[in-house]
Amino acid sequence: MRPSDFFNWVEFPDLDGGRSVLDADLVDSFRLRPREDISDLGAAYGLTRLAYDELVAFGTGKRDSLNDEGISFVLRALRAVLKRLGVEFDPPFRDFARFRDHWISQSMDGSYAARRNYLNELFDPVFSQLEQLEDRQAAASVRGVDGQLKNIIFASTGPKPRIVLRDAINNVVEVVKNAEYCLFYDRPLSEAGLTWAELVDWWRGSNGLEDQDDVEVARSLYRRLAASLDSPPERSLFRTYYEHYGSAEGAGQTALLPQVYLHYDPRTRRERGGGPTVLMRERMDFLLLLPHGVRIVLEVDGKQHYAEGDTASPKLYSEMVSEDRRLRLRGYEVYRFGGYELSRPGAGGMLREFFDELLTQYQEV
Repeated sequence: MRPSDFFNWVEFPDLDGGRSVLDADLVDSFRLRPREDISDLGAAYGLTRLAYDELVAFGTGKRDSLNDEGISFVLRALRAVLKRLGVEFDPPFRDFARFRDHWISQSMDGSYAARRNYLNELFDPVFSQLEQLEDRQAAASVRGVDGQLKNIIFASTGPKPRIVLRDAINNVVEVVKNAEYCLFYDRPLSEAGLTWAELVDWWRGSNGLEDQDDVEVARSLYRRLAASLDSPPERSLFRTYYEHYGSAEGAGQTALLPQVYLHYDPRTRRERGGGPTVLMRERMDFLLLLPHGVRIVLEVDGKQHYAEGDTASPKLYSEMVSEDRRLRLRGYEVYRFGGYELSRPGAGGMLREFFDELLTQYQEV
């Protein structure tokens, strides 16, 4: 956004003309919550430039567009948006009057240049961090998945769910059979992806657990997710991830979702006569929904992925790597583990190191 986008042109007949007036409702809307039509990053750029320009104008005796109330609105919204983006910004003033008090207390009252230099030192790190975020987002968009996430069907503990298109135009799906065996997440994702804290909050609201504390709700959710895992290697990976990141300090960490439906063939294996589904890999073993549309698939390969009985199967292997290619072309990142390596001594240490490197690579600013 541009600074001018935060102003409306208002006609004043008694003044024989009009002038630009700050749209306080628009500015305050960014303070309250992220907007669907304008990203926090775009709003942060516009608000930062607006605040900087107005403070420089005020501090150097030039004509400014805002009064004390207006600059206060802008600074409040800017602090809130930057906080959501993880950018530190806490100036020692909240409006023009307090800015003047500050520069007097810091012996800048006799120098326009001193005030301008002070504002440059205050705002340059913010602009720099926003540029880094933009670069990071641009890089992520190359490997991120296009399209808006509508729903996640995951953690099935029983028969295959039966799904219908409730609204084919808007792609609204509904589980009409065996819904009690799977979880259905249908909240919109923020730019941060899907965090453990958000998943716990959804679980609390979906199960009437408002009276329970965060630890009890989180434990309940963990047990439900773990119940969907069949093999010891899968359980080992799941347990290691949440032991490593499952403390109270890790609430903002990305949630690890087990047994996530990617494709859906309405026919069961019995209805297919034991034949393969027309859609390869209906379910992913694990999915991480990271910031900026980055989606990480983790697969734990048992013998059934590459062998028929005890005999290696080039056919099964080729089907597996072919589906990996399709996923990667759609923007997913795929990482595979052999079931054997997750069953060996030292697997926990290997997994912790892997997750640390993975999340650092995709979440660093």
